[in-house]
Amino acid sequence: MLITAIEKRKGTRCAVYVDGEYAMMLDAEIIFNVGLKAGKAIDRNALLELQKQSDLRRTRERALYLLGYKSHTKKELTDKLTKTSDADTAAEVTGRMEELGLVNDEDYAERYARQLANSKGYGMSRIRQELYKKGVDKELIEDTLEQLAQTVDVDEKITAIIERKYARYLGDKKGVDKTINALIRLGYRYDDIRRVLNTFEIPQADDYDE
Repeated sequence: MLITAIEKRKGTRCAVYVDGEYAMMLDAEIIFNVGLKAGKAIDRNALLELQKQSDLRRTRERALYLLGYKSHTKKELTDKLTKTSDADTAAEVTGRMEELGLVNDEDYAERYARQLANSKGYGMSRIRQELYKKGVDKELIEDTLEQLAQTVDVDEKITAIIERKYARYLGDKKGVDKTINALIRLGYRYDDIRRVLNTFEIPQADDYDE
């Protein structure tokens, strides 16, 4: 096999032609490091190894770019890398990022759960759903929620949400139902919601029990 042409493409990528036909895209640095050039003979296995190295390097760079923009869980990063790389390369790079401490699902879950509780006002069941969507391991999710529950006063959270957004609706059954449904969507338990609502002055409160 003979390298017949190497043509610069977008970014650091180059198109490599073998025996007059397009063969593959390789990273320019890989090409430079091995001294690959037109007129040089190369066997198929060596060329495939260069492609593997090139893809690995490109995937690493993309992973670092993504992680520089924001934190990711292992699943999130792997899924994004798989869009431009094969599954094995994506998994290998994600594993390396984890070894370097750049991907840490435990730390991510703790920070994200606290963010959802504090800035979004989410209750535990909604936080559980959001962590699951991020690909966090189920056991880790439960451990995270258990730790979070020790620092979150559920009644205080529900009270703050009601006072901020729903107190004006508590004058009739329709308004109370609206409030309850909204809080359930935020991830709070019905029993907790009712307990807090009973601390508010609600006309004919007994009529609202389900």
